[in-house]
Amino acid sequence: MKQNSFSLKGFVVWFICAIFFMYEFLLRTVVGTFQQQIMHDLQLSNVQFSFISTTIFLLVYGFMQIPAGIIVDNFGLKKAVFTGSIFCAIGAFCFANSHGFYLGLLSRMIMGFGAAFGFICVLMAVKDWMPYKYIAIFIGLSQFIGTIGPMGAAGPLEKIAHHSNIPWQDVFYGLGLTSIAIAILVLLFVENNRHSSGAFILLYKPEKVLLTLKKLFFRLQPWLIAIASTCVYFSIEYLTENEGRYFLTLKGVNALSASNILTLSWVGFALGCPMIGFFSDYFEKRKSYFMLCNYIGLIATCMIVFLQGSLWMHIAFFLLGVGASGINLGFAFIGEQFNAKYLAVGFGLTNAIVMSISAINAPLIGALIEGLSSKISSPLASYSYAFFVLIAISLIGTLISLFFIKETFCKSSVEFTILPAKR
Repeated sequence: MKQNSFSLKGFVVWFICAIFFMYEFLLRTVVGTFQQQIMHDLQLSNVQFSFISTTIFLLVYGFMQIPAGIIVDNFGLKKAVFTGSIFCAIGAFCFANSHGFYLGLLSRMIMGFGAAFGFICVLMAVKDWMPYKYIAIFIGLSQFIGTIGPMGAAGPLEKIAHHSNIPWQDVFYGLGLTSIAIAILVLLFVENNRHSSGAFILLYKPEKVLLTLKKLFFRLQPWLIAIASTCVYFSIEYLTENEGRYFLTLKGVNALSASNILTLSWVGFALGCPMIGFFSDYFEKRKSYFMLCNYIGLIATCMIVFLQGSLWMHIAFFLLGVGASGINLGFAFIGEQFNAKYLAVGFGLTNAIVMSISAINAPLIGALIEGLSSKISSPLASYSYAFFVLIAISLIGTLISLFFIKETFCKSSVEFTILPAKR
């Protein structure tokens, strides 16, 4: 179970897991930074590149979430993070040596497999090593650290790539070496802390995997939380990884400013996660702040679709990031829905839903844009009409959070909360 005070060991374990999460987040988004170079060197079409950059990675990442959770539950945090970092290193080295579509696709599959352990492991590090009353803020801080990855890929790394002649192969060699360094840190410093609880040792009877999954899949509240979390997060994931940059140029924003605006959305996300988490923990409310994030996300999405001008876009994308930080509370919510022995699988189920819906909806919106473009002469109008889907998704998340999600008051709904004894 968990402890009720901070420890240096716990902080080190959490920080290493957070660094690995930041690394896999960078690995997920960095391919888009070198799009033109990679397409030229590997002789890829736009469709082939989209499969390599996003689709295959997210499909493997999403599919692996529940198996990764089972691995964490059965083999512990240390083995899971080490496994993930080694597979990320192998995938990065293979991608650096790719000379065509199929090897590039296989390399991204290996990366997606390894990266699947990142977020689950940092969540479990928080749940196992951090005091219960600070769970949301430490999940938020983990998101803050993790967001440095896409922020670096969308802004600084793109500028470095634009102004220098560093080949993308060298970048992925460097990423592979970085993953090996993380694996070494894991071996040296990461430990499991699942069963310690003061003077007690809590033992769980081994349970078949199918029975565990049955207990997860047949409860409605976790599904509603996962769907609402997806809805509040989807727009920032889609716009920053797909059509957001081009859409901004259609609204009159120059290409460099468009990249900065997309980076600003991740700044809003990075700041919003620990801030919203802090208020949620401090006032012991989950639902109220989760609803607030959904409202902010809905307003920001409407601003992006309907308003014009660089200033409005800066404001709208920053608010979009703040609203998307509601996914942080979604995972805190999920942590209060399951017994300790099901936590990693519960986190995996939630993340799988987030990634799967994102992977499915992204090409559907792309197809809708293409269909509208053949009927509407204005590209901006085609994108604006297609992006009504983003508004609809944000609205669905808002309605679910308002009417169907139950408040937990920052307490587990299935277990006793261990509180420090009064002296």
